[in-house]
Amino acid sequence: MALDVRRLRVLRELAARGTIAATAEALSYTPSAVSQQLSTLEREAGVELLERHGRGVRLTDAGRLLARHADGVLARLEAAEAELEAAGRTVMGTLRVASFNTAARWIVPHAVAGLLASHPHVEAHVVDDDPHATIPALRLGEFDVVLGHDFPFEAPLRDPGFYRVDLFDDELHLAFGPSRQGLPADFAALEGVPWVAGHPGTSCHGVVVHACHAAGHEPRIVACSNDYGVILELVSRDLGVSLAPRIAHRLAPPGVRLERLDPPLHRRIHALCRAGAERRPIVAAFLDQLRAAVAREVEGDGRLLAARPVA
Repeated sequence: MALDVRRLRVLRELAARGTIAATAEALSYTPSAVSQQLSTLEREAGVELLERHGRGVRLTDAGRLLARHADGVLARLEAAEAELEAAGRTVMGTLRVASFNTAARWIVPHAVAGLLASHPHVEAHVVDDDPHATIPALRLGEFDVVLGHDFPFEAPLRDPGFYRVDLFDDELHLAFGPSRQGLPADFAALEGVPWVAGHPGTSCHGVVVHACHAAGHEPRIVACSNDYGVILELVSRDLGVSLAPRIAHRLAPPGVRLERLDPPLHRRIHALCRAGAERRPIVAAFLDQLRAAVAREVEGDGRLLAARPVA
């Protein structure tokens, strides 16, 4: 039995994405090409890997077993490639970075600019999206580095498939518009007050819901955005109150009051790459630039002193 690595990648994508069409889109193949690759892999494996399910297909038990092994095979291949690149010590190639919005505004541009200035043969692609979407995409190889965050109500992401660098702790403050300046910075006192939050399913939505539930009430969320520039603009127009991270404070329009919580509430900002990829020179160089950007943008900015760097 000889299994082709490229076809194992197709199987792994199908296991993650669920449909031939989504797999084809992710790999820039046609659906018929995906089907042909999987049919060939079945012949190589000598067992049925797929079965009809409604209008589509799903993996058989053997297909799921092989997909799990494919994850390990592809991870080991990437680790081997990373070690070979590290032996050459040349920083070159294309780096694909994904970041949540506030870090994409303040941290990532400085890190990417530093990387390109130091290594002119590098090309960088940057995407602004929520970690709930980008972390699964990192696992599938769509990105090389992803910036994410952990909120106190979430279990920290500790996955052996990822290499993690904790960058800093970003303090969250309550944001009040002009007509609500007299309200206390206390979730228990904000029952019935309208809220502006992140979109449902995001951590920036969940932190508002969790904090209000802990205070004994359901938040009345009237507007949602994943852009703190939009959130703080809505707060400034008195559409509601919100929680805003310290690194987003410079987006606050005049008239927005930002108040610390007691006890303080933080989210931890981190960078992830696939385990072993941290040895790739281009990834290692970018992680160094991220640390330097945090030192400048977080430690060096008087407005950001509450964001505590992580050792």
